[in-house]
Amino acid sequence: MFIHVDSAAGARPGIALSMRGAAVMTGQYHPLLVALSLLVAVMAAWSALDLSQRIQSTDRRAARIWLFSGALVLGTGIWSVNFVGMLAYALPMQTGFDLIITVQSWLTSVGVSLLALLCASRLAPAQRLRAPLALVVGAGVVMVFHLALSAMRIEPAVGYSPGVLALAVLLAWALAVATARALLRMRALDGRPLYLFKVLASMAMGLVLCAVHYLCMAAARFDANAVSLAKHEIDPTWLGLTIAVAAIGFTWIGSVAALFDARMEHRTRQLAMRLKAANSELMHAALHDPLTDLPNRVNFDAALAEAAERVQGRGARLAVLFVDLDGFKPVNDVLGHHVGDEVLKCVARRLRNGLREGDMVARIGGDEFVMLSEGAIDAEGAGRLAQRLVDAASQPMLIGTHEIQVSASVGVALFPDDGDENRVLVCADTAMYAAKHAGRNTWRLYCEDMDGGGADILGMQRAIRRALDNDEFVLHYQPKVSAVDGELRGVEALIRWQDPERGMVPPVEFIPVAERFGLINAIGFWTLREACGQIRSWMHAGRRIPVAVNLSPQQFRQPDLVERVRACIDEFDIDPGLLALEITESVVMESSTSVRRVLEELKAMGVTLSIDDFGTGYSCLAYLCRLPARQLKIDRTFVIDMDHVTEARHVVEAVIRLAHSLRMEVVAEGVERSEQVVALRALGCDLIQGYYFSRPVPAGEIEALLHSRQLGDLSNRARSLGEGLQADAANTPQPLELAAG
Repeated sequence: MFIHVDSAAGARPGIALSMRGAAVMTGQYHPLLVALSLLVAVMAAWSALDLSQRIQSTDRRAARIWLFSGALVLGTGIWSVNFVGMLAYALPMQTGFDLIITVQSWLTSVGVSLLALLCASRLAPAQRLRAPLALVVGAGVVMVFHLALSAMRIEPAVGYSPGVLALAVLLAWALAVATARALLRMRALDGRPLYLFKVLASMAMGLVLCAVHYLCMAAARFDANAVSLAKHEIDPTWLGLTIAVAAIGFTWIGSVAALFDARMEHRTRQLAMRLKAANSELMHAALHDPLTDLPNRVNFDAALAEAAERVQGRGARLAVLFVDLDGFKPVNDVLGHHVGDEVLKCVARRLRNGLREGDMVARIGGDEFVMLSEGAIDAEGAGRLAQRLVDAASQPMLIGTHEIQVSASVGVALFPDDGDENRVLVCADTAMYAAKHAGRNTWRLYCEDMDGGGADILGMQRAIRRALDNDEFVLHYQPKVSAVDGELRGVEALIRWQDPERGMVPPVEFIPVAERFGLINAIGFWTLREACGQIRSWMHAGRRIPVAVNLSPQQFRQPDLVERVRACIDEFDIDPGLLALEITESVVMESSTSVRRVLEELKAMGVTLSIDDFGTGYSCLAYLCRLPARQLKIDRTFVIDMDHVTEARHVVEAVIRLAHSLRMEVVAEGVERSEQVVALRALGCDLIQGYYFSRPVPAGEIEALLHSRQLGDLSNRARSLGEGLQADAANTPQPLELAAG
């Protein structure tokens, strides 16, 4: 029995069963063309595997593109294998191919490949391609061969051996199942193992695909008198070679495109991972102390609020322990900030090691730490924990060649016994001060008798938060006057609080509370933004007045300081040279790389850097030489007595000479008397700031000062005083010197 294929001219290919035993025509295979068909099959399999990977690794829209591209490449490969394989089988008759049926066979091949890849791409990792579906794909592969052979339009019709044809369909079914499993396996591989697996899989798929084709050829039976009705249409040699070359090129282009896309996706994935890591680092930096890597105040406040909500629901307690180091400032002042930093790191490690599971410790200030202990804890348990902290902090530590010992005063408060999550930290702070008053190196549990103004401090904290929300703060500006001619050379922005209930609140009352409760950064950045806005207003009025803004130590250590300064300059479109940032000597002299980097970035931005309160700390002259600061402010404590205390005058004179040798401009603050102006002018001071010329005033009064001659008159008055003093000194009789002898 043979399956009879009717391929009469003008008729569509069809399949019918007939019984006949006519003689058959045989041909011979050309080895090189057989090898070429195998090469095409392997390359098509490789390209299809490459493209199928992209289906899983890209977004939905791109996945559809790669799905159709893979079907196009695999379908063209299967189709090409059949045509090259038929070209390899030389029959003793002239043959050709019908164009329409040839195109039909190609479309069928692409459709079968699309079905196979679509089914394989939607399989879950534990699934397998269902047998009926795989059988449809296998029968489709055999159908492609039949259509390709039908394009020759051979008469009498070609017959098939049912057993051999069934074996070809079975082998094609196995190919479909194996391909689906290979695609699933590739999802779990990467790198070199994936590459080796693809090499082996594509070779196996190519061999099986060729085996299917040559089994189908073996099943075909050609009548001894058969002729090709399409012998005058498309030449088989030209068609086969063109298809082979085109298929190889097509699959190569597909593989290159898949490789390029994979590399681009890998690069994109790497960039995404780096961006995620950078965001994670920024988030970590925003929520952790850069020195000790402990959580910072923002992190602690959030954790306290969450923990308070948890324990309230369970009816449990929460212990807050406020730790302040005793004797840390002398270590910082005498041995330097680098030793002080190491002491803080050592204490932070000890506090961290004393944590129980679920506890948290944070650094919220220079030498201040807070601990949060959640769970089954009472006053007695909190006291034991506090004593452990006191004992841990008081142990000697070896920093370099220095053996250092500090102690800790610890205050303990319980939530909800001592108040809500806002008040409990205030209570712990109050208890810590009670421990200090009790002699230090001990701990105290909060009680109401300790308050002594604690409620007022808490009220002040809430009022400061309200003031920030309601825009109750204002800036006043104190002039900086040239010591030479009395001209206005700049102003310093000083914050004031116009409280609806308290009236004008001086900074000395609210700044310490803001620092204590972590509000100083918000106030500092408000001041910076307001000052930049005033610079713009003066620029629009045609005046270039430099404005100096104080940066608190906490504000300077914020990781986003440089970005915030740049954002303010960009927002108000001001000349950065008109903005001066005053940084305290103690912060500037920290020889850490982060401090130096921030100073260099601010200088590169064009901002003027000024060292504030110079002379109150311990400056390293070698480090001072490398600072990018352009201005140095002499602290008022030296200026107050310099006109009648010789030692103070010598200190001011030495500072002025030092600053000028470093090409820094010198500002003397706290000048209140004309005698001080005379002395500073004689010593070569550049700028003078103080009540002698003007108190801090609103921006509008700065305009009035510029229009009036008040500053110049005051400067001239001081000049006249100086000239009078010089004249008096010249007219004073000098004591006679008796010659020896």
